[in-house]
Amino acid sequence: MASIIVCVLCALVVLKPQEFVPALAGLPLLYIVFALFTVAFVVDVLRGRARVDLPPHAPFVLAFFLWGALVTLVRKPAVLQKEGTELAIVLCIFGVISLGLGTTKGLRRFCWTLLVCMIFASTVALVQSQGPFGCMIAEKSDWEGKGELEYDGRGCENALDCRKDGLPDVNYRCERVGPFGTATIGGRVRYRGTLADPNELSLAAVMALPFALAFAERKRSSRDPNQKPTAASLRLPILLTDRLLAGVASIFRVVPALVIAFAFAVMIVLSQSRMGVLVFLVVMGLAFIRRAGVFGVVIGCIAFPPVLLLGGRSGAEAEASADERLDLVAEALTMIRKSKGIGFGVGQFADESTRGLTAHNSYLLAAAETGLIGAFLFSLVLYGALKVPLKLWFGAYDVDAELRRLAPALAISLLGAYVGIFFLSWSYKEFLYMLLGASAALYQAARAADPRFSVRIDMREAATVCAACLLLFPIVWVVLHMMG
Repeated sequence: MASIIVCVLCALVVLKPQEFVPALAGLPLLYIVFALFTVAFVVDVLRGRARVDLPPHAPFVLAFFLWGALVTLVRKPAVLQKEGTELAIVLCIFGVISLGLGTTKGLRRFCWTLLVCMIFASTVALVQSQGPFGCMIAEKSDWEGKGELEYDGRGCENALDCRKDGLPDVNYRCERVGPFGTATIGGRVRYRGTLADPNELSLAAVMALPFALAFAERKRSSRDPNQKPTAASLRLPILLTDRLLAGVASIFRVVPALVIAFAFAVMIVLSQSRMGVLVFLVVMGLAFIRRAGVFGVVIGCIAFPPVLLLGGRSGAEAEASADERLDLVAEALTMIRKSKGIGFGVGQFADESTRGLTAHNSYLLAAAETGLIGAFLFSLVLYGALKVPLKLWFGAYDVDAELRRLAPALAISLLGAYVGIFFLSWSYKEFLYMLLGASAALYQAARAADPRFSVRIDMREAATVCAACLLLFPIVWVVLHMMG
């Protein structure tokens, strides 16, 4: 029961149905789900169905959020209630997923839920790309139209058409109208809520893609490998029939995964996200190399260049976006120095920035807002979460075939996320902590299957991770100066 509630929570966080379903508007759905999970988890504990094995990154997640709240209390106590509430919600999402998916069945449900949610969001974006142009109203201060847009019912060819017969002093935009109250932004497809940014939608879709590939893998035979084949099983007709059926089954598994990958690739191209294209190539490249070795590299060299050529923006707009991001990175380094490595508090980067924008780099954002200690803790969170699936992937542990398929998928998903968040402000993003929680759930499921499985972060590892984090800042500084 707890795992089902966790999946409902994930769907609410990703899809935001309360924003386009009138019957759900105004309901405190997250708090209701948190309460239901608490009851279900307590019942599971009392019945002996749940166990808690602390994953290596869980203490660092708690420490990172508490430290961020402390820095905010010291630097900007007036915003502590607002920022603290948002941090608490993300922390609860991580905790619910970590505790509620401690079995193979629960983890499989979560992966399917995440995949289905991203298929839904990507489908909405694809339909949106073919929608008619309509007059959209944005907030007065939102001149770039990055927030939610409201359709006023009129068609248009450009923004001037909207202003002709429109209301005075209204921020009109001419965008494609999509399902469920969605709309493009500058012609770029997107979803809504937490995935209203085209770049964030692209990254989230790519993070879910490895699970589609994992579910497409052929299940291992349950037959004992030491069992000798019988005389009947060696007969040629039976061998041919078995191989034919296995081939047909393989096609039915692989084709849907390839269709999903193709749909995600098209959506990323339509989102014009250069980061999305990069992470898509990273994830698909790792998946191909894992399954086909050197041959996978050859396939990737043939199949991926079209995506690379078609995806992303170009021209003056792309150059302006790149320059903006470089300026924000430079400001992040300046903020780290000005705050003497302590930080300015969670959610305060935009207020301190001359551009009024966030850092667009999760690693520098964590350092600018929570200081060097916060950056170290954030790095240890990412390292510990990745170490769990990697150790299960390459280790010899007595776990079922389902976990052996999900461990590489989760590792590849996290690696893609770590590349993507270098270009996005996801230091406290719900979607990232859902994947980090899935790593904690994988740890508990593996421990339940084989108690020999254990992952720890010793002092030498922690020092190495912190040193690598510290080395990032001068490297970024040198790159910025080389680029002028």
